[in-house]
Amino acid sequence: MFGNILLLIGFILLFSFGYAAISGAPWVPTWRHDTARALKLLDLQPEEKFYELGSGIGTLCVAAGHNPQVQVIGVELSLGQWLISQIRKMIGRTYNIQYRLGNLFQTNLSDADAVYFFLMPEVYEKLRPKLEKELRPGAKVVSYVWPVPGWEPVKVDKSERFPNLYFYIMR
Repeated sequence: MFGNILLLIGFILLFSFGYAAISGAPWVPTWRHDTARALKLLDLQPEEKFYELGSGIGTLCVAAGHNPQVQVIGVELSLGQWLISQIRKMIGRTYNIQYRLGNLFQTNLSDADAVYFFLMPEVYEKLRPKLEKELRPGAKVVSYVWPVPGWEPVKVDKSERFPNLYFYIMR
């Protein structure tokens, strides 16, 4: 009986992980070095609301959450990664972080001051109209590895050994 329950839980987590990979991106975390670069570009200020779309196990959210005056929201589709995020939140006592289990395309971003994502490039094309519709002027956006098609970055943070970060400000 216990073995069957574990097997069912494993199947649910595996299915969730696979579905998330097909829908947006396989789980590949942002490199630790690049987490600091992204946060420097975003320059999060007190009372700002930051969203990480496809937050994985919450690495960037945790780093952003070290500033207790910033409200941090991670959106993740994979149940397994979301659960790990929740555990990291409890262990790290980062109370200004909220992890949402759900589809980023069904997440309202109209209150976002800053958004970060590292997804597959074809998802960027689908995400662009949502960002243009929901983000207010002045909202900051950072994409990791690939630029957002059709947008001109304000800055491209290049590093010899690490992927590019593309910084945008919504108009």
